Amino acid sequence: MKIKSGDTLSQIAKDKGMTLKALLAANPQIKNANQIKVGQKITIPPKSMQAGSSSKNPYEGMTRTEMNMLRSKDKGKNEAVTRTAQMQQKDMAGRTSPNKKKADAVKDKKSGRSAMLDRARALRKKKRGY
Repeated sequence: MKIKSGDTLSQIAKDKGMTLKALLAANPQIKNANQIKVGQKITIPPKSMQAGSSSKNPYEGMTRTEMNMLRSKDKGKNEAVTRTAQMQQKDMAGRTSPNKKKADAVKDKKSGRSAMLDRARALRKKKRGY
């Protein structure tokens, strides 16, 4: 894809349904995510190469600190976050993200919500005499 005036990597990632990290990992020639040039060519990875990276939120997987560093005027901070995002996405290659049902089940288990609901159901049954 060729960069046009007004394009940003985060907007491109959002439009393509991927994370900024996935886009940066596919484009190791980008040293600073905030400094792309009109006419520059970037690679949009195929869906099969985006393990765990499809998202409506291009910043998914980034910490607040990383996002703040990207917003910074400090070129060194921008480049550090860009390198980190590229490396982290490469480390994720081959891993798949859980589907929503599995992710929700894990979240319920960790929060104790399922156990709490089971206890409430048992109490209700006991009160009703089942």
